[in-house]
Amino acid sequence: MCYILDRDLKAGVILIVTMTAMEAYKRFWTQGFNLHDRARRKEFWVPISIHLLLYSIAYILIGMYYKLDNEHIYRMMNLIGNLILIIPTFSVTFRRLQDLNISGWFTLLVPALHLPADMPSSLLNINIQFLIDALHLFVTLILLIIMMFDGTEGPNKYGHDPKEEIDELNPRKY
Repeated sequence: MCYILDRDLKAGVILIVTMTAMEAYKRFWTQGFNLHDRARRKEFWVPISIHLLLYSIAYILIGMYYKLDNEHIYRMMNLIGNLILIIPTFSVTFRRLQDLNISGWFTLLVPALHLPADMPSSLLNINIQFLIDALHLFVTLILLIIMMFDGTEGPNKYGHDPKEEIDELNPRKY
């Protein structure tokens, strides 16, 4: 259910659509392969928060049951969770960056830096591996901070503002 707030401007009436958390979570799954639109902050942060909470609960329950001595259980759970979430998470991050008028392809920086960070230490010098790990952490934190900003108002080169609902009978001219 969307709640609509009307606001009068010189160009006419803009319908600002307020999205519930449940709608944001549904869009995470239904828009999992969409790389052409823009995503609001809520579309990004609600699913990320829910999945982080579910991961934490699962880790605690598995830790209590297995007494924290079976690392392969954690690795298997992490692998299954990541395989399920990788495509929709990439998509919502891609669309969220486009809402900020940044190319969504910057999303690939995090996994590109994560691959060498997971290489065995025998293949990389310890100083280089430390530098890659630090760079991976820095880029991830910067990306998360960028995701906290509000998207560009009005349309940008990636589409219309997801906070505005376009009136089909009276389309706005930008």
